[in-house]
Amino acid sequence: MRYLLLFFALSLAGCYAASFGPDPLGHFAARTDHLHRLEPLGERILHGAALSYGPLDPEERSRPLVYAVYYELHDLPYDWHLSLLTHLDQHVGYGLPQIDLGFNAAGQPYEAAIAEGQLDEAIERLCWGLQQLERPILLRLGYAFNSSWRAYEATSYVEAWRRIAQTLRGRWGLDHVALVWTQKADGGSDYLAYYPGDEYVDWWSIDVAAPQDLRRSRAFVEAAQERGYPVLVGVVTPVTTDLGQAEQAWPHWFIPFLRFLRHHSNIKAFTYIDWDWSQTERFVDPILFARYRSELMNPIYLHAASPGELRWNLNLDP
Repeated sequence: MRYLLLFFALSLAGCYAASFGPDPLGHFAARTDHLHRLEPLGERILHGAALSYGPLDPEERSRPLVYAVYYELHDLPYDWHLSLLTHLDQHVGYGLPQIDLGFNAAGQPYEAAIAEGQLDEAIERLCWGLQQLERPILLRLGYAFNSSWRAYEATSYVEAWRRIAQTLRGRWGLDHVALVWTQKADGGSDYLAYYPGDEYVDWWSIDVAAPQDLRRSRAFVEAAQERGYPVLVGVVTPVTTDLGQAEQAWPHWFIPFLRFLRHHSNIKAFTYIDWDWSQTERFVDPILFARYRSELMNPIYLHAASPGELRWNLNLDP
């Protein structure tokens, strides 16, 4: 039955493309299934945004499924999850959180303290909250590990990651949490020095903020494919693009990014976040908004849905 429905979804995707003629963004490469935790099966890409995202009408079928939030491990209170759960419950459909967890406070990295066990109580608070959320979670530990402003030391970073992962999996048994390893596109090519090991990682991830970041990220995405990993584009942020000018923004940023997403078969999720997070009107230009919404109507994108539908698409136990 699952394969019959998948065939039907693929047929719809083909009809969608055919109905609009040649697509200037190029065709979608067939998605590769690596069978990792929370990876959507078949021709599916998880659609995400910042938690405050709101340009689409609440009744639209293209509401984001994934919502991104940010925390620092060292100052997590025991009830940190309650406000997140309240926000998620306010959205139409079932939301899946993308939690970006930093190891750097005010420019001071503390990954060595994590590795040495000095933040074990904070790790326990983290795991308690993840358990209480009672929903699938994409957890980006120590994201942008190779950026100059994070300044992590590679050996300590790996040890910190493993310490958290061992507590999360071993002591707490949090199998609904996918551990996501995230590089910064302009952070250098020696990213494998920060790699915790296949047994500690479920997804690879990139952040992109400008067209040149797509070029810089290509080798990383291809390395993930060779190693058998899905990729989450955890931050899609048009830093250098004026969203008030559709005729400039669309070819400068959106076309290159969407082509990149379509070309790489192991990209299984993306999260759109504006550079100016205080901005309430995410798409100032209505033409740009209409083009982006039209792209999201392609059936390959997986949006907010019922818990049952989400579990089916992510191959989760009932």
